[in-house]
Amino acid sequence: MIEKDLYIALKNVTANVYPMFLPDDAVYPTITYQVIFDGANQSFNNAAVTSRNVRFQVDVFSKSYSEAKTLKDEVIAQVVGLKGGEISAQDLYEDRLQLHRQLIDFKFKRS
Repeated sequence: MIEKDLYIALKNVTANVYPMFLPDDAVYPTITYQVIFDGANQSFNNAAVTSRNVRFQVDVFSKSYSEAKTLKDEVIAQVVGLKGGEISAQDLYEDRLQLHRQLIDFKFKRS
């Protein structure tokens, strides 16, 4: 299962890992992940599922910008081994929490 594989890959990064939500008592750096799309491609001519697309959002939170960027690179290096499809990343800042955030979007296609 791709979610289990993703979790194992994220645990290889030097940060705490949580599904879905950033806990109130989080120790930084912290990583969260969630499924943002899970769908099957089916042919109109038959009921067979031809492939499955799964998209995950992984967020890295850190008090320092440089640490957030380094952890983003570590996350991508770990997840690339899962033979995913597309990867995109975005710099963000959480003003209320005063944290630097790297949003990483992974799209996997499975036959």
